[in-house]
Amino acid sequence: MEAIKTRRVMVIGLDGATLDLIRPWAEQGELPTFKKLMQSGAYGALRTIRPPITPTAWSSFLTGTNPGKHGLFDFTGHKKNSYETYVANASHRHGPSVWRLLSEAGYRVVVFNVPLTYPVEQVNGAMISGLSTPASAKDASWPRELQAEVEKAIPEFNFAPPGMFSPGQELQFVQDVRSLIQTNLKVTRYLMNRQPWDFLVSIFMSSDIMSHFMWRNMETGAAAYPEPMRATLANAIKDCYRDLDHAVGELIQEVGEDTNVVIMSDHGFGPMESYMSVNAWLIERGYIQFKRNPLSQLRYMLYRLGFTPLNFYGFLRKLGFGNTMRSQVRKNTTIIQRVNRNLFLSFRDVDWSRTRAYSNGYSGPVFVNLKGREPQGIVAAGAEYDRVLEQLIADLKQLKEPGTGQPFVGEVYRGKELYHGDHMEQSPDLLFFPRDWKYAGLGLVEFPTNRWLSPSPDRSGNHRMDGIVFLSGPGIRGASQIQGASIMDIAPTVLALMGVPIPESMDGRVLQSAMIPDLQEQLTVTYSRGNGAEAEAVPVPELSAQDEEIIRTRLQNLGYID
Repeated sequence: MEAIKTRRVMVIGLDGATLDLIRPWAEQGELPTFKKLMQSGAYGALRTIRPPITPTAWSSFLTGTNPGKHGLFDFTGHKKNSYETYVANASHRHGPSVWRLLSEAGYRVVVFNVPLTYPVEQVNGAMISGLSTPASAKDASWPRELQAEVEKAIPEFNFAPPGMFSPGQELQFVQDVRSLIQTNLKVTRYLMNRQPWDFLVSIFMSSDIMSHFMWRNMETGAAAYPEPMRATLANAIKDCYRDLDHAVGELIQEVGEDTNVVIMSDHGFGPMESYMSVNAWLIERGYIQFKRNPLSQLRYMLYRLGFTPLNFYGFLRKLGFGNTMRSQVRKNTTIIQRVNRNLFLSFRDVDWSRTRAYSNGYSGPVFVNLKGREPQGIVAAGAEYDRVLEQLIADLKQLKEPGTGQPFVGEVYRGKELYHGDHMEQSPDLLFFPRDWKYAGLGLVEFPTNRWLSPSPDRSGNHRMDGIVFLSGPGIRGASQIQGASIMDIAPTVLALMGVPIPESMDGRVLQSAMIPDLQEQLTVTYSRGNGAEAEAVPVPELSAQDEEIIRTRLQNLGYID
C-alpha cells in the first residue's frame, strides 16, 4: 500500500452556495470546475445549524460544535440585565478554532475572511478577519502589520460592503458583487504565496449577497426590467457562480495535486416572498403589552395605523430618497438610530410587567420574559415557564398560511431540543420555522411592521438548511456522494487529514465515507480529552455606538439581517 500524503488542506467557503444551482449548471457545462470535482471527488449536501444563519453556521464550522458549546446563536446577543442587544464577535465565541488547534500542533495556517473572527487570534501563520469587522479597524490581522501590507498590495480590499442594493442601481450592484470575487481571489493568492502554509481557509461572500437580491430576477428572467438590462439581472446569480467556479479552479490549480481541498458553504439558498414579524404576531396574541403612559400609547396607536419603519422607509424609497437615506445612514448612524427609537414603537414602550414573551433576532427566535434572567421578568421558572412555551407552541401550530390555509409552521423546537453545552445562557427559548421556507423571520428590528406577514420589499432569496461540501485530492473517492454530512464535520475531518487529535468536545465526525480504503487505514483518528486548547485571550477593542450601528447597517445592506 503506497503512502498517501495528507498533510496539507485548503478550505474554500462559498457563502450560501447550493447544490440546487451547482448541480444542474455543472451538468450543463456552465461550471467546469464543479463538473470536474463531481467526477473526480466526493460531494453532497452539507446540513447546517438551525436556524441557517451566518454567525452560528460559520462558528460551528470552525469549532466543530453546536451553538450550545460555542455560544453564538445569532448576529446579536443580549446585554446583561437588559433587553438591548450587542453585535456579536469572536470574543463571544467559546472553544478552540480548527486553526488554533493546528497552530498548537506546529502547522502553519492562513485564514482569510471567515465571518465573526474579529478580534483576530494569534495564529502560527497569517489571519485577516471577515464579516462584522469594524470598517475603521486597523488591528484586523495577525501579524498586526499584515492588514496594512495587504491594503497596500491590493488597494480595492476593505471590510465595507462592495455596494448596497438600491432600486435603480441594480446594474452597479451586480458589478460590485462580482468584482468582490476578484478582490477576494487576489487577497487569497497573495496570502497563500506570502509564506509556506499547511492549512488555508478563504471565504467568498458574493454567492450569498447576490442570491439575497437577485433570486426573483433569476426565476422570472427579470421581466420587470427593460431589455438592455434584463439579461444581466436574469443571469446575475449564474454569472456569479461562473466567476466563483473560475476562482475555485485557479486556487485548486495553484495548490497542486498533493493538497486535499474542501469546498463548502455555511447554508443553502432558495426563493423568498415575505417576512414574518414575530413581535407583531406576539402583540396580536397578547404576549406583548405596552405601557399606559401617553407617549407609548401614542406610538402604539400610530403603529396600529401603519406608521412603522418598513412602511415609512418604503415610502421614502418610492419618492426617490432611498439612496440619500442610505448615504445618511453611512455618515451618521447614531442620528438615524435616534430617529427610529423616538418616532417608532420600540422595546422602551413595552410594559414588561405584563409581557410574557418577545422576539429579538435574525430569524425570529422567541424569548420568555423569565424571572431571574430578564431584568423585569414575570414568568417563573418551572411549571409556569413550561405552560407559556406550551401555549406558544399550540398557538404557532394553529397559524395558517394566507391563501392556502395550510399550516404556516413546519418545525418548532425548544432551545434545549436543538442545542446542548455549557454556554446555553444566550439560547432562545423557542425557535420555529415556516413549512414553506419562502417565508423568513424579521426580528432584529423590534416592531418593523404592524402585520405579522409582509411582502419583502427588496430581498427575494433567503437561506436554506442544506449547503454544499466537495472533497478532492489524495485519497478521496472519485464520483462519489457524501450522505448525511453536517457543517460540524468539517473541523474534525481537517484535523484527521492532518494527523491532529480531535477534541472530544467536538460534535462533528470525520467524513471517512468520502475517503478510499487506503486513506482510511492510514489515518490515525485520535481524540483528546477536554475542550482542547483555548485560544489565547485577545484584547477586545471597545466599539463605539457608531461603529456598532455601522456594522448592523452593513449586515442589513448585505442581506444578512433584517
